[in-house]
Amino acid sequence: MGKFLLILTLLLPIWAFAQTSDAYLQAGNAKAKVKNYTGAINDFTKAIELKPDNVQAYFYRANARTNAGDYQNAITDYSKSIEFRPGNAEAFYYRANAYSNLKQYMNAIADYTNAIRLKPNIADLYHFRANAKANMKDDAGAIEDFDKAIALKPNEADLYKYRGVARSNISNYMGAILDYDHALHLRPTDSEVYYFRANAKASIKNYRGAIDDFNKTIALNPQNAEAFYYRANAKANSGDNAGAILDYNQAGKMNPKLAGLFHYLGNAQINVEDNRGAIATYTKAITSNPDNAELYLLRGVARNRTGDKKTALADFDKAIALKPDYAAAYSNRADARNDASNFEGAIADADTAIKLDSKSQRAYVVRGSAEASLKDTLNALHDFDLAIGLNPRDDYAYYARGNVKRDLKDYAGAVTDYTKAIELRSDNADAYLNRGNTRMRTRNLVGAAEDYQHLIDIAPKNEEAYVRLGNARNLFRDYQGAIQVYNEGIRINPKNSSFYVRRGVAKSNLGDTQGAVRDFNAAIKLDTASNEAYQNRGNLKAGYGDYEGATDDINRAIMLKANEEAYLFLGNLKADQNDYLGAIDNYNKALGITPTSVKAYNARGIAKSMIPDSVGAMDDFARALEIEPNNEEVFVAKATAKLNLQDSIGAIRDYNTAIDLNPNNSDAYLYRGIAKFKEQDYRGAVQDYNIAIQMLPGNKVAYLNRANAKMGSKDVRGAIADYTEAINLDSRNRAAYFRRGMARVSNAIDKNSGCLDLSKAGELGMKEAYEAIRKYCN
Repeated sequence: MGKFLLILTLLLPIWAFAQTSDAYLQAGNAKAKVKNYTGAINDFTKAIELKPDNVQAYFYRANARTNAGDYQNAITDYSKSIEFRPGNAEAFYYRANAYSNLKQYMNAIADYTNAIRLKPNIADLYHFRANAKANMKDDAGAIEDFDKAIALKPNEADLYKYRGVARSNISNYMGAILDYDHALHLRPTDSEVYYFRANAKASIKNYRGAIDDFNKTIALNPQNAEAFYYRANAKANSGDNAGAILDYNQAGKMNPKLAGLFHYLGNAQINVEDNRGAIATYTKAITSNPDNAELYLLRGVARNRTGDKKTALADFDKAIALKPDYAAAYSNRADARNDASNFEGAIADADTAIKLDSKSQRAYVVRGSAEASLKDTLNALHDFDLAIGLNPRDDYAYYARGNVKRDLKDYAGAVTDYTKAIELRSDNADAYLNRGNTRMRTRNLVGAAEDYQHLIDIAPKNEEAYVRLGNARNLFRDYQGAIQVYNEGIRINPKNSSFYVRRGVAKSNLGDTQGAVRDFNAAIKLDTASNEAYQNRGNLKAGYGDYEGATDDINRAIMLKANEEAYLFLGNLKADQNDYLGAIDNYNKALGITPTSVKAYNARGIAKSMIPDSVGAMDDFARALEIEPNNEEVFVAKATAKLNLQDSIGAIRDYNTAIDLNPNNSDAYLYRGIAKFKEQDYRGAVQDYNIAIQMLPGNKVAYLNRANAKMGSKDVRGAIADYTEAINLDSRNRAAYFRRGMARVSNAIDKNSGCLDLSKAGELGMKEAYEAIRKYCN
């Protein structure tokens, strides 16, 4: 609120007291008129010397002294004038103005009140008393006076303008905005009113409206540095940090001494991840305000984000030294210590932050993260629960709690938390990635693929997202779709060997052996130490019977990096050659690297069932279930082992359990169909194969087995159609050619085509095909 004083040169009629006094009064008024206040004061003084009770001389001299800025002597003269003429309302009024100029607001209010007593219908008296009350922080009293002034003078814009300021001061922002609206209706080019209204709108979080008003302020007064400054604040609060930075910089050029300028500029820079710029800005702020703990805290945050943990910790230490009870500083230092893997130190700092402020939500999050890193999952979950209770809109708290639930194998709970994190922040790349990974674990391949696609939409150059999405499509048996994803990844980074390896796996699943080999070779050329490329090339060679080449490649991979998957592949290679003891030996090695490998226990259990070692097999599945009690893949593997042990009914029961645990597991339906087929329940088998195919339309094994089941139920044409689809999915599927050939020649549907099918099966390496040719085609 500015000061609004009536400083006037009063030219009143010259009255004849004595001839000389009259002359001095006249001369003084003439000099005052041309602003020669010193000369006027001298003349009025001489008039008083000649006539000490000359009331007008005191009054005029008071006015001249006021205009000359000599308020104290002006007050003395007004007091003398009031002494001679106590009913002079103007003398009280002007003395009140002089008191206001000296910031003696209580005296001013008393004089305005006396003037009002004498002349109660003068709007300006209420107006200026309102100003004095506002300067005394009596905004409610000021509003009452503005109300009275407005009743007397309803078309005076300033009355609405400054009543609006008083209303803002008592947080009646809506009332203030109405006053500013009225003021602008009366005086539409008053830049100050737009400025005041902008601040009122910002106070009720109407940032868009505030920015519009600041724009008008600046258009009317381009030199208003504060308008740029506060418009920057409004932009920052509405999320336009880039625009805020431009405004802060402009305000700084116009007035670099604006309070808090570098502080808020630094905040905006942090929000646009210009952490190095923020560090430089906070450093400037610290130079002019070296004892401000918050500035050290914020610079520490920026430094921590750049990975400069050492100087970040030094800043947090300084903030705490300046303000030992600074909970936020302890919380952020805990975060930095957490990032530096000093988990115990992080917990100690978080404990202090919580002790200082039991509602320090961030401290609970940081402590929970540190506890999770120390595998103290129960306390971590408790802290994340408390953090979410304090701030249900903290997406990171949900994300972090989701990670703990995932590690505890509570996949449903993890997905729920990741979903909430995404709802709160739709561009949460980490939440999409981890939800996708968790859905992969529960075989929700469609949901996982959707998450990875969202991740790519958010971060189009995130290479891991392409790898993950391609893997999901591979598991979904959408091999062509997987290849497209890997192609896009290669376009982004043609030197990433992982893309070639994964694309090679997809091509091998499509039966494109040559294309797969080219990709594995390309990966090895890019990275001669790529164990993944060697072991997957070896796995491919095993698939087409090059066991020697497969063994060489997988052993090369193991030499480069002994890993669980390589030993699993080597074990599978042995099992394919009916060397089940050799397979078990390699699965043992896989378990030596990863003692909790459910895949290795499952594979070893199946191998043991082929010896047959039923007790050992079931013991492996029991161990797998101890590790992951709700992993349906264990029940699928256990059921497969029971099939090998000729226990079809027991197998079906385990497949049922797998389906109960995860209705999206297509393999459980596929293999339950096989078990039903063994029991000659062909229709039941076909029903299971239908579900498996519905889930995975590219499942060539399901088509092959459904065809077999249809043959069992005498649906020869349906069987041939399924064999054909299996061949379309894998042109090197010798079993599909053999079965279709047998269906055709045995039922005399198309003997010539059937014989050609048998020939193709033989060409692909099936000895039985030539025996059938000799029997049915010659």
